[in-house]
Amino acid sequence: MSAPALVISGGSSGIGEGLVNDLRNDWDVTSVSRSLPSNPLDGVNYVAGDVAGNAPEAVRESLAAQGRTSVHSLIHCAGVGLFGKFLDTSKADWERALLLNLHGTLNFIQGTADLVEDGGRIVLYSSGTVFKAPGGTAAYAASKAGIIGFARSFAVEMGERNITVNVIAPGLVMTPLAAKLAGGEAKNIETRAIKRASVVEDYVGPTRFFLSEGAGFVTGQTLVVDGGSIRR
Repeated sequence: MSAPALVISGGSSGIGEGLVNDLRNDWDVTSVSRSLPSNPLDGVNYVAGDVAGNAPEAVRESLAAQGRTSVHSLIHCAGVGLFGKFLDTSKADWERALLLNLHGTLNFIQGTADLVEDGGRIVLYSSGTVFKAPGGTAAYAASKAGIIGFARSFAVEMGERNITVNVIAPGLVMTPLAAKLAGGEAKNIETRAIKRASVVEDYVGPTRFFLSEGAGFVTGQTLVVDGGSIRR
């Protein structure tokens, strides 16, 4: 019996790369990113595509070449960071954050969700920044908050086919996306119930839960994974 098919965006770096490294053991993984990884992982189908542009078409072409017409699950992990005082942020910069983080989510999911089989799974990545809202993250937090609102509504639409739609909101983890915040990691750790740095592997288990058969009655939810910095 062949492994179930899964498509992930942003699987070439950061949390997405960590997810791909684990999930490839049990899934037939297709990863789409703007840039292909310098060290591709064995057993992964890599596709070049922009989530705000041609990624859905690139995914469809790749799946067709594999002889597939559907997938079990989608994970949308691609995103871009934007940090600094909002009044000093150029319009071009915050428009880019909205384009890639929010509009990219809408574009990617609208262009691929019909590939998901009945009873399948869709997992989106937002950010704990939405709830913590520190200064210097206004545009980034706004773009990531939109993903949560979108998922809550979209879950109702996909529920007609028993497809779940859930969100993971990571805390600060030292990936290339958060490199500019490295100086604030120690302060973040002090706010956590579990006082250690976050690593990309911390997000594998929560993602696997949302993908699992046991999560079939969980949808429209946002799970904050940050060591207990945000407790709600």
